[in-house]
Amino acid sequence: MSMHRELNPQLFGNQTPIEKMGQPVDPTKPAAGIMGRSESPQSNKQIPYPAIDVKAIEHQINTLKVALLQMEKRTDSLSMKMEELGRTTHGRLERFSQAILRMEEVQNQQNQENAGRAAQIMAKVNERKVSDSKVQELVDRHNTIIRNFENRLLSLQRLVSEQEMALHNATAALEEARAELAKRR
Repeated sequence: MSMHRELNPQLFGNQTPIEKMGQPVDPTKPAAGIMGRSESPQSNKQIPYPAIDVKAIEHQINTLKVALLQMEKRTDSLSMKMEELGRTTHGRLERFSQAILRMEEVQNQQNQENAGRAAQIMAKVNERKVSDSKVQELVDRHNTIIRNFENRLLSLQRLVSEQEMALHNATAALEEARAELAKRR
């Protein structure tokens, strides 16, 4: 490149494809014109690229290859990290599932123990109810016997009172009869 082109590229007309690379692409022009081919349909003859253009393209291709290799390395690294994360997650899930199974076993044992204790308590409560009902029957029978005894005692007391009255009346009548006999004598 000459010094003048570097200072003012518009002074000398057409730009090389390398110089055009930084400028925006006109959508109305065919791509062949952008790539350094002639835009006129009259010339079917291809213009070979200058050596500098090939070197620039080779440089870009090499840069892209390096970027592609770096992306492949990153992809490999990410895939290894994802595999490691998957293994770690799978291990954790296995541990969690085993812990849940152990907790379920412990809970089942506790439920069985609680059910056994509840059954024992219910058996004792039922036994207590049976013994309470027996005691209640005995108390009721005792109370019935006591009432019957009290009724008989009251009957006997009435009878004794009546007998005492009769005795008292008989004694009074006897005294009266003695007194009358003593008057008559």
